[in-house]
Amino acid sequence: WMSMDLLEIDSLGLYFGDPYVINENISVLQPTIGDIAQYGERKYFSVVHTITAIPSDMKSQLWDLGIDWEEISDFELFMMLAPTLDVETTRIILGDVDLSKLKPYKNNQNNQIVLADRETGLVIDMLIYERIVNYLRKVHGLKKKVEHAGNKYTKRVLIDEDRKQIEINKNKPYKSFLTPLVSSVKCRMGYTKDYVRNMQVYEFFDDIARLNVINNSDALLRGMYSGMIDTKKIKKSELNWMRELDKD
Repeated sequence: WMSMDLLEIDSLGLYFGDPYVINENISVLQPTIGDIAQYGERKYFSVVHTITAIPSDMKSQLWDLGIDWEEISDFELFMMLAPTLDVETTRIILGDVDLSKLKPYKNNQNNQIVLADRETGLVIDMLIYERIVNYLRKVHGLKKKVEHAGNKYTKRVLIDEDRKQIEINKNKPYKSFLTPLVSSVKCRMGYTKDYVRNMQVYEFFDDIARLNVINNSDALLRGMYSGMIDTKKIKKSELNWMRELDKD
């Protein structure tokens, strides 16, 4: 258990893309759309998904290692994946933090396992890990999807489905997720390419979501004024295009 206060993220700082400072050793960075293009979009999202992965995302891979995904915690999975993420791979998000140099140690004060680099003094415990991944999920609009199997048969089915999905995706050519979004927001809002290039990730996704809300609100208002929509069936909040976006 952990205090939700510690996991709270300042929404205005998030929108402006300020570094998310966790402690003197760790800050999570927000790249611009241009940074991602330069780094490689496919590689970038692969890194984000690896850091934020939970056991339910890797059912068949864990099973093939003799690990039941329901018997391993998110942090334990992160401890397994961290050695595969060197500093050049994660620099776009974590700066000089080198996850690949972290090794598990026991914290004698509470008997919990932490990841630490004795040379630099860097430590990632379960709470710091939660803060990193919570922020990354918030920035990229990712949902944590925990899957439970009710029995052995269901477990087998879920593992087989996961394995099939991996096989299908393996042979699929990569399609850019960002390109159609960039094109849409640029054309609809009249942004220049350079403006979009310099937008940071959260701001960009927030603008896309806000654009949808504005368009829907405008469409509802037009429908009301033309008499095509029954006003009694419309929530007043849906007419307010400045409302808080529901991203949970």
